[in-house]
Amino acid sequence: MQSKQTSFFSDLLESGHSFQADEILLKFQYKVLNTILLVMAIFTFIFAFLSSVGMNPLGVIQTIVNYFLVIGAVYLIIRLRGPKNLYLQTCYLLYAFAFVDFVSALMFVPHDEFRIIWFYMLVFAAYTTGGVRAGNIVSVISITTVLIINFFYELTNISQTGIISSVLGLIILSLFIRAHTKKIVDFEKAIIEQEYLMISQSRFAAMGEMMSMIAHQWRQPLSTTTLMITNERIKSMMEGKEPNEYDKILDHISDTMVYLSDTIDDFQTYFKPDKTAEEITASVLIERSLTFIEARKVLSKVQIHVKECEDDLLQTYANEVVQVLMNIINNAIDALVERKDEDRQIWIRTDCSDDKIVIRVEDNGGGIEKKILGKIFDPYFSEKSKNGTGLGLYMAKMIVEKHIGGVLQADNTSNGALFSITLPRVLPTSLSL
Repeated sequence: MQSKQTSFFSDLLESGHSFQADEILLKFQYKVLNTILLVMAIFTFIFAFLSSVGMNPLGVIQTIVNYFLVIGAVYLIIRLRGPKNLYLQTCYLLYAFAFVDFVSALMFVPHDEFRIIWFYMLVFAAYTTGGVRAGNIVSVISITTVLIINFFYELTNISQTGIISSVLGLIILSLFIRAHTKKIVDFEKAIIEQEYLMISQSRFAAMGEMMSMIAHQWRQPLSTTTLMITNERIKSMMEGKEPNEYDKILDHISDTMVYLSDTIDDFQTYFKPDKTAEEITASVLIERSLTFIEARKVLSKVQIHVKECEDDLLQTYANEVVQVLMNIINNAIDALVERKDEDRQIWIRTDCSDDKIVIRVEDNGGGIEKKILGKIFDPYFSEKSKNGTGLGLYMAKMIVEKHIGGVLQADNTSNGALFSITLPRVLPTSLSL
């Protein structure tokens, strides 16, 4: 019985929503907002009812306003059960409804000498449920309104000293809660970033173990096949046979075996958890990235053009840069394939200066929609409805900017999407993985 009650209240306070790992603060805000609305609806109804029966007279205007506030609170509780993108609008509606009620109380309930305190509660609710921006707006409007009403309207039972003290209290409260709210938001972002980093590292470790097992299983068959081909070639040479088509096929198979062995070495190096910075050229980083996606490039019939600058040596975490490049190039291939145009082009070019190297990846896939261009680096944001996790570009940006001290940007050109990776030639000493 208790578990049913718990699930009912949890569903009520969370408006029936489920929340992702990066929505911890939003989940808390839903609970706070629903709690405020429930308390407001219940107690405002009690005040209005008592006023209606003459037990606690608030005046006709305030009583009517209170009843409207109860209806508004119930409406907002129902509205919160809609899409999550309505949350902030619902918050501002709450502030508006409560603001009207509190202004009415300030002007038309003269026997309540503590009625300015309701604005304190409004400011606190705005910062808690709507964040810093909402809190700032409500604070300025509340303080300005109190001062204007006091100037044009005589507030009974409140002295000028009391009004000045109340306004100063509102200002101090706003500054204090603003600082506190900002710390909470920053702390949540830090926790989420650390969580994503741990997820990425654990995935890399798991893939590294998998690659080691694959390498162990493949090494012997590859070596045996290569040895058989070599023996056959030596046998043909000792018998004095002239090279024929059969020998060319054996040579091609041998070259393929060597390529597979080298690919295994590349993947094992890529998934090593070694975070030591190394001196490497941008051209080698690009070459490694293209090696990994070679098969997909051929299968997708994509043409990749590379233009490099000469002096492109830098100190960086090679595997992490390769991961970023692979992610961006694979996204470009996805966009080109989805467009279903036979002309599929990707251009990769590097620009070098004294202190940085910029790697630009551009495609002719039509570009990124303007309305989502500013969101593509957000966690869990993806246009790929089935296969997208929404973490690829977020992790890429975090690697480049948090771990390497560079900049990752996205823009549109006349051809399509353009991603620019700016890497410092020397890693900043304050950065570490």
